[in-house]
Amino acid sequence: MSKFRKGKNKGEGASITTASLPDIVFMLLFFFMVATKSRTNDSSVTVNLPSAIETGKLDDKTPTAYINIGVPVKSLQKLYGENPRIQLNDAILESSDIGLFIQNKRASIEKSFEQAQPGIGRIKAGQMIVCLKVDQNAQLGTVDEVREELKTAKALKVNYVVNKGN
Repeated sequence: MSKFRKGKNKGEGASITTASLPDIVFMLLFFFMVATKSRTNDSSVTVNLPSAIETGKLDDKTPTAYINIGVPVKSLQKLYGENPRIQLNDAILESSDIGLFIQNKRASIEKSFEQAQPGIGRIKAGQMIVCLKVDQNAQLGTVDEVREELKTAKALKVNYVVNKGN
């Protein structure tokens, strides 16, 4: 057996080439960039938007807070019933929670704009627009409760999200 190992060192084995390692790393990076999706709020309520003739579009950089009003999805109807409910972020809450929701939203807007451009955070939080997505079959009393809570929270810029009609 010793005559077969005559020309080779005993401790040395075949080396692994690392020339393709950067290619593999970048392929994995691109895969995860394409495969992951940014987090959006899952809708807990079903909203059939009404249509409107005259509509406008908000600027993409305008800080917004979304409030959905509609019937809970089927999986949540046993818990919340079939009456229209208010969704703030990912949770179905009561109208009394809107003030705290607006306060937290303003604080997060101030923080994000202060990090980007110091001194501008409070101004941008004051320009925040509340977008109401209201089901076309929702009761006006629920919408009125939300609007009253928005008034007490001093969130006076309110837009209604609608489908563009004929």
